[in-house]
Order: sequence, then C-alpha cells, then structure tokens
Amino acid sequence: MTTDEGSLPTGHEDAAGSESDSVGTTRAGFFKRAAVSGVAAVGASSVIAACGGSSAAETTAASNTPSSGGGKIADKYKNLTIGLPIYTLLDENQATLVKYFKEASDKAGLNWTFLADDTKTNQAAAQTAVQSYVTRKVDAIIDVVVPVSFIEPQLAAAKTAGIPTVGTFTFADYSPSILADYSAVLDHDAILMAHYLINDQVNNHKRSSVQVGMLDAPLEVLAPRRWAFEGVATNTKGVKIVAQDFDISLTDTVTDAGKRATAMLQKYPDLSCLWCNYPPIAVPVASAVEQAGRKDVQVYGHVAQSAGVDAVRSKTSPLVATTWFDLVYNAYGLIGLVLEAVSGGKPDRQVSYLQPVPDIVFGATNVAAQVPKGTQAADWMFAGGSYRDQFVATWNQLYST
Repeated sequence: MTTDEGSLPTGHEDAAGSESDSVGTTRAGFFKRAAVSGVAAVGASSVIAACGGSSAAETTAASNTPSSGGGKIADKYKNLTIGLPIYTLLDENQATLVKYFKEASDKAGLNWTFLADDTKTNQAAAQTAVQSYVTRKVDAIIDVVVPVSFIEPQLAAAKTAGIPTVGTFTFADYSPSILADYSAVLDHDAILMAHYLINDQVNNHKRSSVQVGMLDAPLEVLAPRRWAFEGVATNTKGVKIVAQDFDISLTDTVTDAGKRATAMLQKYPDLSCLWCNYPPIAVPVASAVEQAGRKDVQVYGHVAQSAGVDAVRSKTSPLVATTWFDLVYNAYGLIGLVLEAVSGGKPDRQVSYLQPVPDIVFGATNVAAQVPKGTQAADWMFAGGSYRDQFVATWNQLYST
C-alpha cells in the first residue's frame, strides 16, 4: 500500500483556499531559537493530554468522540504507543504538530498514547529518548525535527526491533533508518513569496525598478529558499538583488538582525524592500526599518511566527507579508503514515512532493480572513480544516480490517 493510495487523502489539489550547537549552524540549528513564549516544555517521556500539553508519565491520553464514521478502524490499530522525540518546544511550530497529533488520534478514535520528549536541541537527550522508546517497545516513532544524523544508532535499533519511524524536517531523505520524511517544501513557499513580493512592489507600490536586499542566518537547510527566490527575482525584468547578508547571528538573532538591516538600509539608500528567510528575523528587521524612518521600504518574511502574522495584520508595520504552512495538515499526514507503516505498508518516500503540505502567503488583503483577530496563526488550516474528516474517513476505509 503506497501513500498516494490513501494514507493521505486524495483530492488535496481540489480543496478551496490557497523549520544543535553540536553541528554548528547547519541542520540542527534550524529551529533552535525560533522561541515563542507560553509553550510548556515536555520531557522525560511525558504523555500528551487532550490540549496538547503534558500530564504525568504513564497516564493514558483520553479519547474524544471520533468523527466521520470513527470506530470503523480495526481495534488492532487502536491504543498504540507512539514515541515523539521533539527537537525543541521553544518553536511554536513543533508544539503545534504535537497538539494536532493528539487531535488526529482523538478524531479517529485511535486512543493513542504519545510519549513526548523535548530534547531541547541536545543530541544526547535525543539519543536517550529514542533508546527509551526502543526499550519500551513502542509501536512507532514520529521524529519531530530531530536530525536523523543525531540518532542514527538508536533508529537502527528501532528498525531491528520492528518499530517503524517516520518524521518531519528530519533531513533524512535518503537514510534507511526512517521510512519517510513528510515536510513542507521550503523552496516552494519561497517561489510563492518571490512572486508575491514582485507583484506587490510593482502593482501596489508602483515601482518600475525593484531593488531587493536579502537577509538570512547561516543555515544550510534554508538555502533552497534562497535559490528559489533568487531564481525568480534575477529572471524578472526590473528586479535586482542589490544586497545579501546571510550571516545573522543564531545566538543574538534579534539584535543582530536589526543591526544588519540598519546597515543595509544605510549602505543602499535606494532599497525597495527586504526579504527575510530565517523566520525569527522578520519582526526585528521590520522594527529596524521603522526606527530608521524608512516608510518607503517593505519587509517580507517566511513563517514569521505569530508575532509576524500580527504585524502583517496591523497594516502599520513594514512587515507586509509572510508565508505560512498548514501544520495541522502536516500532523494528520504523519498520523496517516504511521497507520500505513504499522499496517505493514511502505510509505512513499516522495510523499512531501506527491501530497505537499499546503502553504500560503498572508498579506494585507487576506490575513484578516485567514487568521481573524483573536485566533492563533499556529492553528491556521487550509480550507478551514475540512480535510480532517477526509483523513479520518480514508483511514476508516483503509484500516477496517
């Protein structure tokens, strides 16, 4: 059984609506400092409770009433225990995935128990967590952003023990230790933003010449966004990339982003706009533009966290747009991959491209409708989340025996 046969629902394209210090500044540093206040840390194999937080270890998570014909999934797929090594819960995106793993389990009547460990970006903690799952003989593992290179020996032990592993942003496209990585495609959202930025500059800001400054942190995992953005910009008449700074600090991100943006504005007084790749830098860059009194310069970001979406919604910030991923769809898709794996199927390693996670640009004309005031950007769902029942209905059909 392959993924495109049903672990993820078909018809996605018809729905309405439109990322350790031990490896320096490369893969493991991706989400380390994407900090958001108010996210509770999870550790020591805590068990995820109904609201996505943590309860005492060994407490079985309660199940809600299943929807869309729930209960048709065979009993052998219910009451499973899933290990969740999490890179860092300081990143709201990772916390959101964990929250919606639980929701998906509840809606499908699976009553799964999730043993969640916040590894706090620490390789040793990640190894300990995964080894504990092997020792406990969990039914499956979902790797949430922990680089597979951190935990190859432990995942190999899981494989030997017959414990399937899937994950997201594990940077393991070719590792035999993981069945499939299901992640948003970063260069895809860069193309969306590139076209949005150019159209916004030409049509809304009436510029016949668009001069762009690019800002980023030195993370290799983000490079595809740069390549994609550069590809569109350099091949569009009237658009010129005049400045690039990809060395924003990962340890003093907010201050350094502001300083580097200020320096770029001073060196290139004719800049039209600033493109920000690394999610945490968009808001401080916008603040630097505002402090410089440069009302003529717009800022564009990528998954710029809840504060970034609030800035776009304000319509007064220089940050005028940011991309976003449907983390809920991503979470449901990963639950589907686990079901496929435990049923004896082989998830398709091309799943991120065959069933891409929906993404979007939040700009002035759609942010209020897509993320109404008082709601959380982290909870945004493509087509209002109507696909969730479709996921459950598909699982009911595929795993009824």
